[in-house]
Amino acid sequence: MSIEIILILCYLAILVFTMVRILLDTATSSKSLAYVLLVLTVPVLGIIFYFSFGVNYRHRSYHLEANSAHIEVTKSYKERISDATKQLHTHSEIPRHYRSLVSFHHQTMDAFLSENSFQLLINGEDKFPNVLKTLFGARRFIHMEYYAWENDVRGNQIKEVLIQKAKEGLKIRILYDDYASMGIRKNIVKELQEAGVEIYPKIKLKLRQFANRLNHRDHRKVIIVDGEFGFIGGINISDRYDNTIDTKLYWRDTHLKFTGPLVHDLQRHFLASWNAAQPNKLLFSDALIASGGSSESLPFSGLSQIVPGGPYYSFSNIMLSYLKIFNLARKTLYITNPYFIPSSSILNALKQAAMSGVDVRLLLPDTSDSWLVGAASRFYFEELLDAGVRIFLYTKGFVHAKTVVADSSVSVIGTANMDIRSFDLNFEIMSVVYGDCLGKKMEAVFFEDLKLSEEIDANFWKQQPIYRKLTYATARLVSAFL
Repeated sequence: MSIEIILILCYLAILVFTMVRILLDTATSSKSLAYVLLVLTVPVLGIIFYFSFGVNYRHRSYHLEANSAHIEVTKSYKERISDATKQLHTHSEIPRHYRSLVSFHHQTMDAFLSENSFQLLINGEDKFPNVLKTLFGARRFIHMEYYAWENDVRGNQIKEVLIQKAKEGLKIRILYDDYASMGIRKNIVKELQEAGVEIYPKIKLKLRQFANRLNHRDHRKVIIVDGEFGFIGGINISDRYDNTIDTKLYWRDTHLKFTGPLVHDLQRHFLASWNAAQPNKLLFSDALIASGGSSESLPFSGLSQIVPGGPYYSFSNIMLSYLKIFNLARKTLYITNPYFIPSSSILNALKQAAMSGVDVRLLLPDTSDSWLVGAASRFYFEELLDAGVRIFLYTKGFVHAKTVVADSSVSVIGTANMDIRSFDLNFEIMSVVYGDCLGKKMEAVFFEDLKLSEEIDANFWKQQPIYRKLTYATARLVSAFL
């Protein structure tokens, strides 16, 4: 048998093996078909691409270890934190038809329902002064987990505060995304380590694992101070989010500060990430629970839960939570998101809500920082417009907020985009707040943003040139690989 025949047979065996992996491991039929076509039409390179970016590692190696860490931390959490969910889920702040949402989060994610106080932070102009003030006031410990941290004005201001607090003897633990924050490895990370701060990448990138681990990103933006204050939302540590600093583009984003038992739940998910990222394991203890004594009063109050997402969870928690809220909405559903490439379930839920008489409004960027994502999003517009969904494009700058407010009574503020990456690949986290106290404020902010937006006319959209529609369709096809 000649060497050529042997090579062909080996290639065919690898091809068959790859196709079996695609069919068994890829979650959606459209994505499976896209990968099958790729490996069949692009010899060798298609197979390399699939094994670099397409393999689902939800139950493999790192994620098995991370899942074990999550289970261990949750056990210690339940031993120390009382669960009032059963007593609170019938509270008058929660409309009757949303009580199943509370139960869903509690049963599938161990998300405890608790009473908390909140402050809505609009853009970096609100967030960074508030964060710096809270960090300055820290007395015991600071925990942070961030997707993007940049070596700029705000990045260095936060670094200096952390160094000062470390010198005062506080325990400071930080996780960061090794790819999005690669610019701080040789400066901010090094300086923090020299000051005694424990700082690690969530998933350390290595050359042999680069492609696969790059596919799973730590997209969370979380701060916990003394077990008393928590921050969560879409704003990274970067000057671009602060419009008092001239970065040539206006950024619109939303963050949430809160105090109360919800901070402990946020802490639980940080500890699971921490234990999976470095060898020094840390479980819930009295030292990590709020000691009380804070006199700061936050303007809003409400019942709330934390919804985590990531590859080591058994289900796509973020997508399922979005889906549940969309299906339960009765009157209004207002969504702001920068990256909108919906799964078929999310798409159908939005259409069904609009066709059932719900006022569904979707606020997206007019100009995206990712041309591909922006074009792919537009593929879905005609279908949504036909169903009665109203679509608005933010024109003042780039809207990066990830928020939902339904029926003035359920508010979502978090890190998750509305795409398959946030649903299945990234580590995400979001807060769900019940009650119209924060809900009405969220609606007011949404309508202020609409004043800086342009609504898409359904008839005009249908009359677009065929080349634009083809561009959107092509971008959507390519997005199936993302």
